[in-house]
Amino acid sequence: MKIKKSKHVHHDRGYTPVVNCKLTSRRLVCGTETDIQGVAVAVAHPQKVDIEQMAHDISHATTATPTDVKLVWDALRTVTTDALSHGHRVQLDGLGSLTMELSSHTGSTPPTGKDVKISGIRFRADKHLLDRLADVKFQVEGKVRQPLSAPELADALYEHFETHDDISVREFVRISHYATSTSYQKLNDYVAHGEMERVPRVNGCFRPTKGNFGR
Repeated sequence: MKIKKSKHVHHDRGYTPVVNCKLTSRRLVCGTETDIQGVAVAVAHPQKVDIEQMAHDISHATTATPTDVKLVWDALRTVTTDALSHGHRVQLDGLGSLTMELSSHTGSTPPTGKDVKISGIRFRADKHLLDRLADVKFQVEGKVRQPLSAPELADALYEHFETHDDISVREFVRISHYATSTSYQKLNDYVAHGEMERVPRVNGCFRPTKGNFGR
């Protein structure tokens, strides 16, 4: 298979792409004892590139047909899944690597082999890929909300626990507008002070102890 010289090959672009992104409606506080702040943003483009579009683009950039590309993709998907199922790391040169992420929520120490489950697939980008994307520019839209003060957070948690038995780290982030790491630290502080406890066998989930937050 030969590579064609084509304007459709994205890495030969002669312009700087601009990506629209949006604020996630919160200003993040990084660390409970620091003034360092940042703003969380996310790509706002609704369009996704699927295998149909990629097969079309690759066909224009090479001598392969769209059908050839799809057949290779099916084979790549199969061998990648097989490699991951054997615990291997899959290295995609120029893109990154794939590895299984595991967890155990049974509370046993140490866990047995039966307690361990796959929680996700981790993709670690290759430095070459990051370098090729370094020239991308971003246009940000949206408003920023400040993180809640201590009294505001207490009121928000009281309101949350009127209708919920527990709270996850993700829900805490949404309510407080703190960074994820700071939210987890704050929840652990509540546990240390006896105001909350961890929900058994549920990772990253907390509930108030009796008499706290209106419960």
